[in-house]
Amino acid sequence: MDIISKFVETGVAAINLRTLAAFVPILDERKAEIEKIERKTFVYDDKRRTRNELDVYYPLNLTLTKGGKTPILFFVYGGGYNSGSKEFPEPFSMGYRALGSFFAQHGFITIIPDYRLTPEVKFPASSEDIRDAVNWVCANVDVIGVPSIPAPDVDAIFIMGHSAGDVHTKMLSLYPPVSSTVHARFKGVIWSGGSWFMVDEKKRFRMEVPTMQYIGSQEQQKEREPRALWNALSDEQIKDHPDILLVRAEREPDWLLLSWEEIIPDIEKRRGEAPQMIIGKGHNHISPNWALCSGEGEEWGEEVVKWMKARIN
Repeated sequence: MDIISKFVETGVAAINLRTLAAFVPILDERKAEIEKIERKTFVYDDKRRTRNELDVYYPLNLTLTKGGKTPILFFVYGGGYNSGSKEFPEPFSMGYRALGSFFAQHGFITIIPDYRLTPEVKFPASSEDIRDAVNWVCANVDVIGVPSIPAPDVDAIFIMGHSAGDVHTKMLSLYPPVSSTVHARFKGVIWSGGSWFMVDEKKRFRMEVPTMQYIGSQEQQKEREPRALWNALSDEQIKDHPDILLVRAEREPDWLLLSWEEIIPDIEKRRGEAPQMIIGKGHNHISPNWALCSGEGEEWGEEVVKWMKARIN
C-alpha cells in the first residue's frame, strides 16, 4: 500500500488531500526557486534496510551561531503513527522539499529523517529512531558538512514535530530513557499541532486505532502520553528542559484544541511562566507546513525562525 492510500485511511483524508492538492500547482510554479537549495540524503542507521535515511537541506543565506557555525533544525513529520515520509510521491513531492528549503533559506541546516511506523514498531521506537538520527548527525559533522557554508553547530540544534511527529518529538524530549543522549544539545523544541494527552476522562474524543497500536492500551496511554511524561519529570529536569515554543493552526480539529487548552497551564505550572505561542492564522491542521515557500501563509514559519534566532544570538 502506497503512502497516499494509507493517508486516505486516517479519517481526516478529505480535508487533508484537498489541502495538499491546493498547494501542488503553487509549489510547482516555485519549483526552480525551491530546488536552488541543495539537498543530500544520508543513511543514519545502516543496521536497518528501510526508513533509515534523512534529508539535509543546506542554507544559501547564512545564520551563524556565536561560534561561527551553522545552526540545525530537525523536522519530524506526522502521519497518524502509521504513515508519513520525508518525501511524498507525485504529485505531492514538493511538500517537505519546500519546508526544508524554507528553513534553509532562513539560515538553518534543515534535516528531515524518516522513522519507523506502527504496526511495525511500538512506543517508544519512533522517538528512538529520531534520537538516533540526531546522534548520527552529531557524530558525522564532517560527513554532512559542505564547503560552501560553516560547519554544522551540533550545540545549536532545534527540533520541530508536527501532528504525530509532534508527539514523537515530545516523547523524545520528555522520556529520559530516550532523551538522555540528546537533551543537552537542544536549544529549543517546537511542538506543533500534536496531542498533549491521549485519554480524555470526559470522553470528548477517542483515539484512532493506529494511536493504540503504537502507544498501547488505555492504561499504557495514561502513562505514556506527553502530559504524563511531563508530570513525571523532577523539578530539576523541568528546569533543564530546553525552551518550548507551541505552534498550532487557527482551525485545528476540536480534539487538538482541547490539548492546547491544557498544555499551556500545565507548562506554566511547572516552569513558572507560560510558553511562547504561535497560531497560524487561517490555517487548518495540514496547511501550515505546505504553505512554506508558497508565498502565502508563511508568517508562522517566519515567527518560528525569529524565535530560534533569538536563542543563538
